[in-house]
This record gives sequence, structure tokens and C-alpha cells, in this order.
Amino acid sequence: MVPFGLSTTQFQTRYRRCLEKASKHLINELRALLTRPVPDTVLSAEVQIFFGEDGLETPSAWIYYSGENNKVDNNDLSIFAGRAMELSIGLEKMDSFHEDYFLDEEFDGLAIAANTTQAWFAECWWKAGGWSYAVPVVAWVHDGFGDGNGIELSEE
Repeated sequence: MVPFGLSTTQFQTRYRRCLEKASKHLINELRALLTRPVPDTVLSAEVQIFFGEDGLETPSAWIYYSGENNKVDNNDLSIFAGRAMELSIGLEKMDSFHEDYFLDEEFDGLAIAANTTQAWFAECWWKAGGWSYAVPVVAWVHDGFGDGNGIELSEE
């Protein structure tokens, strides 16, 4: 566990270093995703990065595909409008940080972690070749943690 006591800059640097250990895994996973066929009925997609209410959980990410006629089908493993799928981002063994980084409102480690993770995810997406994905994709941090802004991952 990373003990409480780092400055905000040190925390961000250390958090980023932890994320970067999973970059190769995430890039490979995204490359596999980007090669899957996307039907014309899918008009856009959105990546949501989750931290949990207090930020203490290891970050996870889901991609949600949207179109005019969204459907729900847990048995269909293809990409379709209405499909939601968890992305394997490789952070299962990420170092844990003392809870005070996330619970101390003045320090606001959750915002730092959210912005850092979102930027890291975007960089991995682009390294995987995602700029030219079949549909426009935006990455958000769920519940508006961080600066609340989305990052455009691809253009149509």
C-alpha cells in the first residue's frame, strides 16, 4: 500500500506509473476490440471509467454502443447498438493507495486519479490505432469525477 503523505504531484506521478504497468495489456485488448466488425446500425460509442463512490476501488472501464434501435441481448457477443461490454484494462493487480488520498476533500485524490486514468486510457486507445475507429467514441469518467470533461477518442 502506498502510504499517505505524497504531494499532489507525487501522487499523480505514482498513480500514473501504476497505470503504465498495464499499458501493454490495455493496448493489446483495444487492438483486438478495434478489429471487430461494427455494423452500420451502431452510430457511436462511449467509454465509461468507473471508480466507485469513494474512489477506493480499482478503476474499471466499459464501452457502450448506441444506435437508433438499441437492443439488449446477453447471448449475442457481437457488437451491436445497445451492447455494453466490460473492457479488460489490466489493473487487477494495481498498487493500492491509502484511503486518505481519496477521502481527504482538500487533497482530492479521486479527481487526480480520475483525470490521470482517463488520459492514460485515451493514450492507450490512440496507440492501439483507435483514431480511425468505425464510429465516434468519447471517454468519460462515470459520475463526473475529475474535471467532468470527455475525451474524444475517435472521429467518424
